[in-house]
Amino acid sequence: MVEASLGAQVVDGGTATVRSFINELLMRCYPNESAVKASFVDGVILKQTARAVSIFELPVGDSRADFCKVNGHSSAYEVKTDLDTFYRLEKQLSDYYDVFDYVYIITSDTRWRALPDYVPETCGIYSYHQKRDGRYAFTLRQHSQLNRSHDSEKQLSIMPKRDLVIESGFGANLSKEALAAQCLTAFDSRTINAMFKSYLKRRYGNRWEYFKSVRPQIFEIDYEWFFRNNLNPSIIY
Repeated sequence: MVEASLGAQVVDGGTATVRSFINELLMRCYPNESAVKASFVDGVILKQTARAVSIFELPVGDSRADFCKVNGHSSAYEVKTDLDTFYRLEKQLSDYYDVFDYVYIITSDTRWRALPDYVPETCGIYSYHQKRDGRYAFTLRQHSQLNRSHDSEKQLSIMPKRDLVIESGFGANLSKEALAAQCLTAFDSRTINAMFKSYLKRRYGNRWEYFKSVRPQIFEIDYEWFFRNNLNPSIIY
């Protein structure tokens, strides 16, 4: 059987598909961001509370959080592999602290002690190393401390107008800018933070649940793609 779209070839006797070979090659031999994120999902996120909603690649200000998690609190995770520099990290952390309750950096065992001085003491740190099977093992080196200084205006700017209407109860006849201004007047920062987390769970909850349901059928390098597209793996593989 040949799937032309992926170049997948299945051979009797259990030989892996070409896609499976590529997945194994990248997971074992190329310590890239996708490989680390997939292992973090499997080894850390899915072992935590089942009620949490997780998100791949969430735009936040001028940055894009590699991974986010929302339950009672919100958390952002920034991955810095040995292939990455710390060039943009200061701005990324600033953006994440504006909207999330907890912020974490994920980096290798060889780099976590060499993080730049501007990384705040309140920032959590996970380090990782590669195991013999090619997957990654993670160690929590520093707990993240609860952030209470959110930028309410930035949180509201991330939410689409229709979600501002749902969360605030204000009329849909207002522009998004007017809705946000009314929210800033009517609600304190704690309430707006709760609205922001409610929006994230509502928007991404179904995607995350579907991803979890098909995860056993997909390759690690495809995790983010299936999260975004929610297609049946049998259509793709």
